[in-house]
Amino acid sequence: MLEQRQALLRLLGDDDPATVDLVKTQLSQAGADSLPELQILLHEANPAAALHLRDVIAEIEERDAAAIFGDFCTHFDDQITLEDAVWRLAAAFSPGDAFVEPRQLLDKWGAEVARRLSKASTALDRVETLSEYLSEEVRLRGNEEDYYNLDNSLLPQVIESGLGIPISLSIVYILVARRAGLSLDGVGLPGHFMVRHEEIFFDPFHAGRRVSLDECRALMRQQNLTLRPEHLIAATPRQTLLRALTNIYYVAERNDPVLAAKVADWIGSLRS
Repeated sequence: MLEQRQALLRLLGDDDPATVDLVKTQLSQAGADSLPELQILLHEANPAAALHLRDVIAEIEERDAAAIFGDFCTHFDDQITLEDAVWRLAAAFSPGDAFVEPRQLLDKWGAEVARRLSKASTALDRVETLSEYLSEEVRLRGNEEDYYNLDNSLLPQVIESGLGIPISLSIVYILVARRAGLSLDGVGLPGHFMVRHEEIFFDPFHAGRRVSLDECRALMRQQNLTLRPEHLIAATPRQTLLRALTNIYYVAERNDPVLAAKVADWIGSLRS
């Protein structure tokens, strides 16, 4: 195996462009299953070979993005974090993108919230500090005018535009809070997703407004449902990703049957 890797790296560093193109074509044809091996090669490559390997990896990721994310859903386990899950979902729609700028923004927001939390002595203070910063200064808000736009469900677009739906905005709040050292859980009420810090529920879609248990009960009654304790427990990464995919499915079902079928497959893989 080591000799094969060294031989491939030599060919990728060859001075003959035709030789390099032939090797890249063969590597690309191996498909998504070859990505782990290509990543190993990338770590061992010199700069010239690494450049060609990145081209191959990007080509495979772009061509096979749906299959790669489908495999991720099929093998989803309890070790996968929410952050990993949502970036993987974003990559299914923007293959080859490292999402450097949106990641940096999350880091920046988290650092600023951490700085401000030094003066927050109670749970309510912490909730208000987070919500005021993200809703009033960062200007994260619910996109009520164009609710069924696909961009509202994809993390990089939500971070860039500041517009989202309940679950995507809740995910941003959770990721920023974690960077700030603040424990925040998603809560997947039927019909509405929100977040909780300790015993305080609040709603990122509505500028971080606090939500009482009576309001939760009223929301459930609108759907002819009764609020039960299991409705208020922290959503797992799998449950959160399922909810996000379900929202995307409802959007795609309206005008993109091909995407809807693809998302339905991902949901089925994640549930199996």
